Amino acid sequence: MTMELKRYQQSALNSLSRFLTRSGAKGPAAAFAEEVARQEEEAQLEGRKLEPRHYETPFADKPDMPYVCLRLPTGGGKTLLATEAIRVGAEFVQKPHPMVLWMVTSDAIKRQTVEALKDVNHPYRQRLDAVTGGRTRVFDIEEFVTLRPSDIGRFTCVIVATIQSFRVTDTTQRKVYAYQEEFEPHFSGLPTEGMELVTASDAAREPLLAGREGTVKFSFANLMYHHRPIMIVDEAHNAVTGLSRDMQARLRPSAIIEFTATPRGVSNVLFSVTAGALKDEEMIKLPIRVRPHDGWEEAVTGAVATRNMLEEKAKREAEFLRPVALYQAQAKNGHPTVEELRRYLVEEKAIPPAWIKVATGDNRELDGVNLRDPNEPTRHVITVQALREGWDCPSAYVLCATQKVASATAVEQLLGRVLRMPYAKRRRDAALNMAYAHVAEPSFAEVAASLRDKLIDMGFTDEEVRQSLRPASVEEDAQGQLFDPDPVAPKPVMTFEIPDSDVARADLAELAEAGAEFIRTDSGTLKVGVKGAVTEAVASTIERHTPEEQRPALRAEIDRHEAQVEAALSPAEKGAAIEVPFLMVEMDGDLFQADTDLIMERVEWSILNHPAQITEAEMSFRRAENVIEIDVEGEKLVYSQTQTTQLPLIGLADPDDATLASSLLQWLDRQCRAADIPPTDLSAWLARIVANLVAERGISARTLIDWQYPLATRIRAKIAEIRAGVRQQAHQVALFDDTAVLGTDPACVARFDAESYANVPTTPTGAFRLRRHLLGADRVPLLDGDLGGEEFQCAWALDSLEEVDLWVRNISKHPASFWLPRVQHRFYPDFIARLTDGRLFVVEYKGEHLATAQDAREKDMLGRLWAEKTGNVFLTVRKMQHGIGVQDQMLNAIRGV
Repeated sequence: MTMELKRYQQSALNSLSRFLTRSGAKGPAAAFAEEVARQEEEAQLEGRKLEPRHYETPFADKPDMPYVCLRLPTGGGKTLLATEAIRVGAEFVQKPHPMVLWMVTSDAIKRQTVEALKDVNHPYRQRLDAVTGGRTRVFDIEEFVTLRPSDIGRFTCVIVATIQSFRVTDTTQRKVYAYQEEFEPHFSGLPTEGMELVTASDAAREPLLAGREGTVKFSFANLMYHHRPIMIVDEAHNAVTGLSRDMQARLRPSAIIEFTATPRGVSNVLFSVTAGALKDEEMIKLPIRVRPHDGWEEAVTGAVATRNMLEEKAKREAEFLRPVALYQAQAKNGHPTVEELRRYLVEEKAIPPAWIKVATGDNRELDGVNLRDPNEPTRHVITVQALREGWDCPSAYVLCATQKVASATAVEQLLGRVLRMPYAKRRRDAALNMAYAHVAEPSFAEVAASLRDKLIDMGFTDEEVRQSLRPASVEEDAQGQLFDPDPVAPKPVMTFEIPDSDVARADLAELAEAGAEFIRTDSGTLKVGVKGAVTEAVASTIERHTPEEQRPALRAEIDRHEAQVEAALSPAEKGAAIEVPFLMVEMDGDLFQADTDLIMERVEWSILNHPAQITEAEMSFRRAENVIEIDVEGEKLVYSQTQTTQLPLIGLADPDDATLASSLLQWLDRQCRAADIPPTDLSAWLARIVANLVAERGISARTLIDWQYPLATRIRAKIAEIRAGVRQQAHQVALFDDTAVLGTDPACVARFDAESYANVPTTPTGAFRLRRHLLGADRVPLLDGDLGGEEFQCAWALDSLEEVDLWVRNISKHPASFWLPRVQHRFYPDFIARLTDGRLFVVEYKGEHLATAQDAREKDMLGRLWAEKTGNVFLTVRKMQHGIGVQDQMLNAIRGV
């Protein structure tokens, strides 16, 4: 089954494609600047701010070689994206089957990558074969001598190598630079300018080379130098030394595309994926709940309790899920060792031995184990340094570090394991959408500082780290005794002390899921903490273990606590909800949600009804001739040459124009396929285009073959332009035409309630108490700017209106949010309010710099249309409108003034 791309992955590929397309015409620096400007414009429209970026040319003598980095945090799917980047790179180099050099950082990752790309049943290989038509060859660098001349140009050849295979100052130390007699057929007839030659020292080392001094060396590196591979670099921050630059220059890649979580140096970051995007796509678990402990035994005990709690919650899920805890033990000279940790789990925590697996260099009990199998009992995994590369366990939820995080080299990798989301799908229970860390270090501040560094190394930004690391506390100043289910708006905690006994401990351990936990005090009692409401089971258990004379005080404390819990509940937690009807449209007797994609599915359009011609203004077929420049540097003549090599129609000897045109049409058919265009229509339309170019513009089929890649790019762009025009017209007719039939459906609404926006970043409101916010004053989803910012002031004005019953921040692009259909995207208004008279009030805030933009006008039209059809109120509010402030603009809209 082919793995589908996530939205952020497709956006990254689109960015790369635009950059490479423009690089060919304008150069990489100008293309990079245009792409950055485009992203900044989009970010501005969405209220985001991007870090400034610029392009640096890594090779002064090769300014036209594109060199960019795509940044993805750990868990973002870099390998899948790299596989797709080969397709984009092939379009740039204009070769259907390019040479690809895939660079990784270690032998373990190389083995893992080679295995995946060679396996025809693996999703990575399947995506690659879909692009190449199944004409793929994958080679480990150790087997490069098996690369045949007949493979090159007929297959997409992917050679996977470690960076260390090439990175040397003395090229005699690496096999890839050595003379290979088997490679002689590859070099027959090739130009040898710039290639490394056989030296006298080569001949002295290898008698076979005697007499060949000064001739081209038949080496793998020289072969790459000629074919100019697309270079894919996995985890680029390990490859950015000056020596690596020399290595890349020797191989003369046509483009370098790096993938990393943490770019450094001169890497030109073209596109950055945030951890928030991964979370929105349900790829990772966030936030991370962190609990410090005084010693490793307490950390292990906490990890076991957390994992048990999560398993009970997982049993209520529709899909099978068994949470796993990962324990980082110490080497033989430290404590606890693997065996000490295993013994503690078995003897002290009563964990069945079959539930425990050890994964170390010497003991690989996880090999062949499928943790998704309901019959597999493993719940606890112990390791020392790190789990093997490529081991994937999305059901890992709990990390237990038995030493200080700052000195634990394996913690970063283990943290990456527990962040991955099972099945890449958010769970119904919020506790199963988070990761947990128990650390043998008593200070949360120290743990947080250490984990901050680890997360940044995994590709998180400083702001994302602040949003992701959450303390788990039972009291304001506690060192993390309890996990609070909502640390942004912590629930009241009741504490009470009871006599210590084995029976009391056993009874309380059964109540962990009900929110009760306990610790042993210095005075020998058990201090019990209960978050939120006290259930009848918790109350009766505590009362049973409380001395008779203290029970009246306990009951009074429970009553006082319950009053605090009730007072702290948000309107949503008390049962309030806001339901906003989506706009519905009727077409052909079918009522459905107004979404432009769905509208397009019901619109009959044919590419045959649109002009099949490429004008001179759209594409010129004039090519600059190859030029050799001869100049003088000192006393030496220097030659430089710019050359383009095309290998169209391999195997055809001087075909006639009809054969060329037929072959070109078959190739264009494959390049321009689209799901919404019938193949027969596309073939007929392409035939018209080619006929028009030949007959009307006088361009021969042979010339069109020579320009096949630019021509395919122009035709795809023309199809996109035609589709965009059809889409615009369909959107206009379906929603704004006099014949449009619009309405609502009670079953199709955006519902905002207590479950909405769990774990999204929130706005610290300080002393400003937003008393009408549906989710509570402390659970306002992140607003643009600070407390003095325009968007917060808009929220403050909305909250102050007596006409407003409740309101909620509507998060852009969140799956639970309300939206209206734009032509190309979706419009997510900033605020949703329910008025005291029952009507809904939808508000979009626009700063002065956007107030007259086309984007704002389109959104305002959609909002007014929705209000008209649903009997509600919509307002695009400005900081100042005709001398009227934000609050009065809102009042006028509500009152219909």
